[in-house]
Amino acid sequence: MTRLVMVFMTVALVFEPSWALAKERLKVIYSAVSGVYAGFWVARAAEVFDRHGLSVELIYVPSASKVVQAMLGGESPVAGGGGKPVVDADLAGADLVIFGGVVNVPAFYLIARPEIRSVQELKGKPVGVSRIGSSSDFTMRYVLKKFGLEPDRDVPILQMGGMMEIGIGIAQGVIVAGTLSSPSNLPALKAGARVLVDMGKAGVAFPHTALLTRRSYLKTNEDVVRRFLKGYAEAVHLVFTQKELAKKVIGVYTRTADPEVLEVTWQYAVDYVEKIPYPTREGLRETLAQSTHPRARTAQPDMFVDDRLVQELEQQGFFKRLWGK
Repeated sequence: MTRLVMVFMTVALVFEPSWALAKERLKVIYSAVSGVYAGFWVARAAEVFDRHGLSVELIYVPSASKVVQAMLGGESPVAGGGGKPVVDADLAGADLVIFGGVVNVPAFYLIARPEIRSVQELKGKPVGVSRIGSSSDFTMRYVLKKFGLEPDRDVPILQMGGMMEIGIGIAQGVIVAGTLSSPSNLPALKAGARVLVDMGKAGVAFPHTALLTRRSYLKTNEDVVRRFLKGYAEAVHLVFTQKELAKKVIGVYTRTADPEVLEVTWQYAVDYVEKIPYPTREGLRETLAQSTHPRARTAQPDMFVDDRLVQELEQQGFFKRLWGK
């Protein structure tokens, strides 16, 4: 019996059993091969979702803007993705809603090739984001404006498709800079690239990664969403407290056994993932402030959030039992 299997069996004894529940099949999308989704991966690999009566299939759809398209197309009722595309979709009439928060700061690094020493030196040179309208795109535009550069006019912004593609693009010189998370930043850094801005430590609130569903689905399947939320929260606890388990699972989803990649990705997760998954209303205010949609001027954060299940679990002492405080 492998040590990993033994850890999984130990985990099965720790949390409250829900095996008596009928298994509900649930497709869940995640938007990046990034440490922010370690909770999703561990919940699936360690069968935490199963103990809450859910048979979860994880589906990778690169870029939060494509996640929104997939959800609106009926591919999945629950997802992890950036809050900005949700705001954009809802302002246009969609019924998406944020029911929890995963990362509430823009946990991206603005990384540039070694010859670029400042943000101002990006003028006239191509930079990369995953998709136009994605969280990485929002962060890139936010940084450029803060440093006096006009996106598109002063700095061409290219769609690269995903995080890994941005990192490879920087390493190969296709673009000179990009917004990256871990572990996608490592190929560029190993090729000599430098971090120009660590947005996660810039003191800015932003719905970088959130738990998403449709209001119509939440209304008719509230208990399924509740069980998903409980399983996810328990898995986040495992990410923080069972490092070796978490790193093994991260290795499966990042398809690497490189110890440096596993360590950096795990550290990125514990640095930025919320222990109690409340979404950020402050970050949604910032998102609305940057939006060019006419309805954004009068919109309020609560139009995009329904976090009553997180509140319910906290009031029941669920998170206190998990974290011991």
